[in-house]
Amino acid sequence: MKYIVLIICLCNLFSFTVKAKERPTVITAEIFGYQRDKVHFDFIEKEGINMEFPYKDGQLIEFMVELDDITTMILNTFIEVYLQPGDSIHVKVTYNGRNYDKVEFSGTPAAVAVNSKLHEKEILQRQRNYKTNIPAMLVTLVDAKKFHEATLKEWKDEVEMLGQVKDQIDPRVYNMVISGIEGTLLTNLMTYPYASASFHKKKLEDCMTADYWTALDGYKLRDDEASLRSRAYQCMLAPYKDYVRAKEARDAGKEYEPLTSLEEQYKDFVAFYDGSLRDTALFVFLYNSGAAGEDFDVIEKLVKDYLKKYNKNKEYKKILNQVMQ
Repeated sequence: MKYIVLIICLCNLFSFTVKAKERPTVITAEIFGYQRDKVHFDFIEKEGINMEFPYKDGQLIEFMVELDDITTMILNTFIEVYLQPGDSIHVKVTYNGRNYDKVEFSGTPAAVAVNSKLHEKEILQRQRNYKTNIPAMLVTLVDAKKFHEATLKEWKDEVEMLGQVKDQIDPRVYNMVISGIEGTLLTNLMTYPYASASFHKKKLEDCMTADYWTALDGYKLRDDEASLRSRAYQCMLAPYKDYVRAKEARDAGKEYEPLTSLEEQYKDFVAFYDGSLRDTALFVFLYNSGAAGEDFDVIEKLVKDYLKKYNKNKEYKKILNQVMQ
């Protein structure tokens, strides 16, 4: 059996904690039955360390990376793995045709516990034929009302599943993972009736269950640093605001009119959120507006206002400054 060994030396070592410097994260993988030429390891929260290897059946791939915080690694597009500085994880993947059939983890106990549970969650979704991708749901004619009920059940079951290993993993890892679950499921819960009504040219009311407007009553947003590290949760903040605003209008007997101008939307985020939630929501809004090619002059003005008044996260500031160059 041949070994591929690669040690990645990163340049920005000044940003790492002493602990992270002394304890690199070790990743090994064995993959069987894969039908593509390359094996991909993508690190979502850490730029510049994505890896690609030529595929050979059963070959052991081994490399080390320096991480400075919890990081999501995506193996071959669909297999999600959460890692911390100093973890050692071995991933054994068996494919059946184009889809992976089995994933096994070994290594650091906490990493094995959380990632095994995540794989269990994915298998449950597959067994239930539960889809999280809205375009896929639309073209396969997933009924909006049935999907609402299925999502509520999925939310409850996945939170319970993760709770089974809560005492075995770092609390910050738990928060980031559960936020990823909720960010995905609750976004779909709130937005799919609108997407379904528009795509299938139906009345919105015909795509909503009786409890659509009460399903999130009592839900408390997560505002801790680890939860807001989740990309899915970051992206949920805009639809959550619109959901609540639409509910407020409905309760007042009015029709909700989504805001259209960038300035109005910005002001509404400022009014709706505060603290770390406002910081994250504004960052995502401004980043997405810039990426979508909106009015540069307006975005530039809003970015300056955000950085002056509301920015707390230095990484957000760095990213927006890069986008605005």
